[in-house]
Amino acid sequence: MPSVDVVWWRQGGPAAGSCGPAHVHEVTDWHGYQQALTRLGSPSDDRPVVVISSHRTAAADVLLVPNARVIPVVRHVVNADQVLRVINPGDGAMVERTISTLPWELLAGVPVWVGISHASSAALRQHAPQARYVSTIHNGVTIPAEAPVRRRPDTGRLLIASVARTVPWKRVDHLVRAVADPRLSTAVRLDVFGDPGSHQPELTRLANHLAAPVRFLGYADDLPLRLASYDLLATAAVQEGFGRAVIDAAGAATPSLVPNAGASPELVLDGLTGMVYEPDDPNDLVAALTDALLDRDALARMGSAARALAEAWYTPGRCAAQYLTLVMGQQPRPLAAAL
Repeated sequence: MPSVDVVWWRQGGPAAGSCGPAHVHEVTDWHGYQQALTRLGSPSDDRPVVVISSHRTAAADVLLVPNARVIPVVRHVVNADQVLRVINPGDGAMVERTISTLPWELLAGVPVWVGISHASSAALRQHAPQARYVSTIHNGVTIPAEAPVRRRPDTGRLLIASVARTVPWKRVDHLVRAVADPRLSTAVRLDVFGDPGSHQPELTRLANHLAAPVRFLGYADDLPLRLASYDLLATAAVQEGFGRAVIDAAGAATPSLVPNAGASPELVLDGLTGMVYEPDDPNDLVAALTDALLDRDALARMGSAARALAEAWYTPGRCAAQYLTLVMGQQPRPLAAAL
């Protein structure tokens, strides 16, 4: 059986804690990361090593463990001009690169990349400067064994949640404008969960100007439980690499309304586990919210179906099994460490 080690580079937030059968090595800076990865990449019994990496550290990992197979994971739907923050393999500094200016001379020997959605994989194939073999492994999300009790407040309104840090690319302003539409504004309420970002002041002014029924509630560490109190989760970002909130909502038997862009339509079966709208048509978003408002029974059915799909397809166990299959395909002999 392979042994699994996790290097947890923590920059704030809670400690890693236990990680099942894996051995967790917590580091807080570049020096600690170098030491941990170099040590784990040189096992005493000379067993082969596969490093499940990130696009952020991939080039550094190739240098730190030159005898290992490095498999980077791309967590975005990248485009040609998108700025990616990556580790400079020389000094560990965080630098900004586009996909074409990554150090491909170091990454040339990487055998396979992973995208966390088909959209993520397709974008990498399109924009990487050379043809790359890319596998798709969707993220795994812990689904509660039992759906949380749906304690929906008796407001009479359609209660909509959105989970997004308030930065421009999340396009929360599209949701604010939609719920401010006169056909909806007195019948719905939008609650936005997520850390305040650079767009927060502008969004607050917009909501006040439009008298939109919106509350900005900030970060919530009990989000899956809170989502059980909503009729619908709504998202607007068109470059989501995965969209964990959709699966968190599904675990609470809450359906989602998502744009037909990025990874979002991979997670929602339109009309069965949620609803999909055209992101470039504001009227389509308003129409979809109106449909949701008029048929609460359909939302309940879609929520149940969303939970069933999440339990079958997006669990950590299934995700881990896919990574293990990929890793073992890279090494004919027992594995020493997967990071």
